[in-house]
Parts: sequence; structure tokens; C-alpha cells
Amino acid sequence: MDKFKLLSKQEIKEKAGADLLDNDNQANQPRRGMRSRGPAMSFNKPKKIRETVKRLLGYMGVYKVWVALTALFVILATSVNLAIPYLFSYAIDEFILPGLYGEILRIVVIILLIAVGNSFIRFLSRFIMVRISQRIIKKIRKDAFDSLMKAPISYYDEKGSGDIVSRMSNDVELINASLGQTVLEVINSTVVLIGSLVYMFILSWSLSIVVVLFVPLMILFTIFISKRTRKGFKEQQVHLASLNGIIEENINGLKTVKLYNQEKAFTKEFKHDNDKLREAGFKAQVYAGILWPFIHFMNNLIYLTVIAVGAILFLFAPGWLSVTIGQINGVSIYSRQFIMPISNLSQMFNALMQGIAGAERVFELIDTASEYEEDGKEHTEAFQGAITFENVDFSYDEGVPVLRDINFTADKGDVIAIVGPTGGGKTTTIKLINRFYDLDRGTIKIDGRDIKSVGKDALRKRIGIVLQDTKLFKGTVFENIHYGDFSASKEQVIEASKQANAHDFISKLPQGYDSMVQEGGENFSQGERQLISIARTVLSNPSLLILDEATSNVDTRTEAKIQESMEKLMKGRTSIVIAHRLQTIQKATKILVIHNGELIEHGTHQSLLDARGFYHKLYQAQFEA
Repeated sequence: MDKFKLLSKQEIKEKAGADLLDNDNQANQPRRGMRSRGPAMSFNKPKKIRETVKRLLGYMGVYKVWVALTALFVILATSVNLAIPYLFSYAIDEFILPGLYGEILRIVVIILLIAVGNSFIRFLSRFIMVRISQRIIKKIRKDAFDSLMKAPISYYDEKGSGDIVSRMSNDVELINASLGQTVLEVINSTVVLIGSLVYMFILSWSLSIVVVLFVPLMILFTIFISKRTRKGFKEQQVHLASLNGIIEENINGLKTVKLYNQEKAFTKEFKHDNDKLREAGFKAQVYAGILWPFIHFMNNLIYLTVIAVGAILFLFAPGWLSVTIGQINGVSIYSRQFIMPISNLSQMFNALMQGIAGAERVFELIDTASEYEEDGKEHTEAFQGAITFENVDFSYDEGVPVLRDINFTADKGDVIAIVGPTGGGKTTTIKLINRFYDLDRGTIKIDGRDIKSVGKDALRKRIGIVLQDTKLFKGTVFENIHYGDFSASKEQVIEASKQANAHDFISKLPQGYDSMVQEGGENFSQGERQLISIARTVLSNPSLLILDEATSNVDTRTEAKIQESMEKLMKGRTSIVIAHRLQTIQKATKILVIHNGELIEHGTHQSLLDARGFYHKLYQAQFEA
């Protein structure tokens, strides 16, 4: 946005302040792999064609009998259909010109039977291929989604949501188009090309040579135009991805855009990218539009040339060069059928390359290393809750440390508060406890066991987290709370809601627990979403509790209610609380002050105030303000 001499996005963030637009979760995101600007679609030529095709064939291997049968159907139908012009030529020379009209009916019936049989076989082959391709695509989608569910958080940081969505939707659909349509068309066009050439030479070698002489020009022009068309469509997809990114970004941040009256600036950016897309699309369509008029022109030119040369040969050529009326008719028809597959195969080749390129990107996603590959083997039903950080170093990007030599302990039932400036590394600490990332150096222990020795599923199951920005899923209120433990009964869900102080407002909803939650929970207030989230955490019955700025976005009254719910939840559990509001953590067993990735102070609220260090300055600045 800096090109618009209006408020930049960074200026908007700075003007809005940390509590409105930013939070510690965002501040501690990896510096590499910033959020993708929409689908990063790419239709470059695939780099691993052989390996990708081999893997696609592997998916098709389950249906190899049906695929082979479908290919056989297409070859059979096309081959039989190619006989029709030959039958016409034969009928002209043998029956029509000699006046044997009674025999014509037999030829007409044969041609009708061929046409009906050909249509049925084509329908059947298309039906089988579409059914196979849909099943293959279903399997590929499942494998890709399974990989996403097992991918480490770092993968999402590096790729960005736009790129991942593009692979799961656009690239998968490219594979679908290639499998469902392109493969059959390639087989059909190849058979037509070869079959037409064979029938032409059977009818008349001299007229066939006339047709073949035009082929090099056709091929060269088709390749020339196809390259530029492909380049144009690549540019179009790049600009389309950018435009989609702007739309996605503005929808997600619409409230902020309106809050600072930046509609004109974002509209100007949209217009700029939209113009680029229009120019690229126009260029691509112009090149694409040149090919077919050229093909039709060449088709008509070759047809007329065959007729003209055939007439000359019929009238004046000696016997060894002479041709019949039927042969002229047959070769002219086959010349039309022969020319079209040359262009079709070029277009199908482009489509196949796009499908293979899409498959390559999807397979890259499927091949993403699972975060469970190097997982701990130990399982635990519960933690006592003693936590130890020993000499912990961590960086998202190599050479850019986020945490340096962090050491602290927490006993069972302790409340550990982590405070410090935004971006100092507070939220990163809890990400490491959940093993969203692994340490560069040092050890994190729970109950004396290195968390790397415990399976991630088991570890995360025993940790409950309440975040500043609560995520609710589309569905009912009951389903959102039940997400904490799918084995829980409805009575247990209601009891968890009561403990979280959420039951009262849920009961007053029109459908109670069956009330629908809109996407993102937009039909609930921030406080209500937070209470539902706490109820979900209560239901999961965690051994260790993490609260990350859980009350920073709500009013004082709601905060008191949420605080009461959290105090109930924290009883008997080791808790880690990240807070900017220092009045919420004054009763903490131990307060850790993290600044620029280093633990610079620790102690109780009063001892830190008495030390008159960094915490004292934070406290004074906050309460004086």
C-alpha cells in the first residue's frame, strides 16, 4: 500500500495500537514465510515429469483394468468411426456412379450402425473414465488433507494459507481435468491422426502427399502460438492469484479498513491488480484466438487443394497417378480429420503439462514431512504439572534468536505469569511447550521427562489452552464445546459450561445448545466466544493450563466473569498465564519477565516491584497511564 501515499498497513497497525490490531501471537510468528497473498498458483513446466506421471499411474493402478478397457473402447470406437469416409468413397465408386442404387441402402445401414455403436461406446468410455478420475481425485484429496493434518506448524508458516488452498483446490482440479478429459482426448486424437493418414494412403498416395506437405507449416505455427498462449495464461494466473489475495485480505480485515476509511486506498490497489489481470487475460485470449482461425483456414485451404489437385489428376493424369471421384471425396474428408488432431494434441499437451504441474505441487504437499515422524514413544494419561526449562534457545530463522538461555521451574499447582513487551518471545514459550516447534538447544521437561520423549498427541491432549483470539467452528454451540472431548456426554458438556460460567447465556439462546455458530463465531460477542472456549477447555480436563491474553479483548465486567471461570479452571492445575494487564497476574506464584528473548527477571509481584527493575517500570507505566 505504500505506493498510494495514504496510510500504509503498518501505519494502520501502529495507529490502532497493540490491543486492537496486534497481539503477541502475531508478533511471535516466524519471520520467514510471511502470509501468502492468496493462491500462489503456478503453471510452470513441471520439473519432475517422469516421477509425477509414475505416481499418477500409481493412483490409477487400482483401476488399471478399467482404464485399459476404456482406452480400448476409445481406440475401437474411433477406429470404426474412421471407416465411414472410406465406405462413402467405396459407395460412390462402386454403387452410385455405376447406378447400383439398391446396394446403397446396405452401405447406409452399416454407416448408421457404426454411428450408433460409436456414440454408445464413447458415452460408456466417458462414463467409466469420469467415475475413475473422480475416485482417484478423492483419494488424492484425502492424502493431501491427511498430510496437512500431520504437517508441522512451520509448513503453514512457510507456504501460507493461499498457497495451500490453491494446491488443495485449483491444482487438484487441474489433475481432475487431465484425468477425466485430456487423457481420452489424447488417445482419440492420436488414433484419428494415425488412422486418417493410413486411410488416405490406402485411397490415394498422390493426394495424401498433398495433405502431408502442409503438415510442417501447421506444426510450426501451432507450436509458436501455443508457447505464447501458455505464457499468457501463466501471467494471467499469477495476476489472478494476486487479485484473490487482495480480496481475501480485505474481507478478513474489512472492519479495520472501514475503521480508518481506507476503502479508496484498497480499491486503488484492487484496480491496479485488476487492470494487470485484464491486460494479461487479453493477451492470452488474443493468442489463443489466433490458433483456431488459422486451423480452420488451413483446413479449408487443404480441403480445396485436395479437390483441385484431385480434379486435375482425375481429368489429366496417367493411369498410375489417376484418381477416382470416390477417392477425391474420401481423401478430402480425411484431410479435415487429419488436420484437427495436430492442433488438438498441442492443446492437450499444454493441458497435460498443466495437470502434471498441478500434480507435482499436490504431491509436494502430500510428501510434506509429518511432525509425527520424529515423535516420542511414551504415552501419558495425565501430568502432575511440574515444568522445567533448561538452557532453552530457539529461533524461527537460523541466526535470528527469539529465545536465549531460558531457565525456570514451576511446581505442581503453580501459577506462572509471563510478561514483557510485545514481540519479546512470550507466546513462543507456550508454542515450545506444545512442541509446535522444537528447540535449537536445551530441554523442556514436564514431571522430569523431556517432552520430546512423549508422543505429541498425548502431550497436547493433556494441555489446555485459552487464547486471546478464540476460534469457533461452524456448527452448534454444543458441537463447539464437545470439540474438547468427543467422548463426553451432553450432561458433561452442560456441566463444563456451568463451570465456565457459560451455561446461563447459552440457555437464553433461541435454540440453547443447538444454536448455530456462524463462521468464526461472528454472531457471538468476544466475551461469549471466550466463555465457550473456556467450557471447551474445561471439558478436555487438561493437566496443564495455558492462558494467552485470554481477557485482553473484553470489557471489565466480562473480564471479571471470565477471570472467575479461569480461576475455577486453574484450581489444582499448573498454569502459565501470558498477560499485558499486570493487575490480572498479581497473585501468580512466580512472574517471569522476558525481554528481547531473554529472561531478565523473575519473582513474585511484590518482590519484583521492590527490585525496581524492568517489571517495576512496566507496572508504573501501565498504572500511571
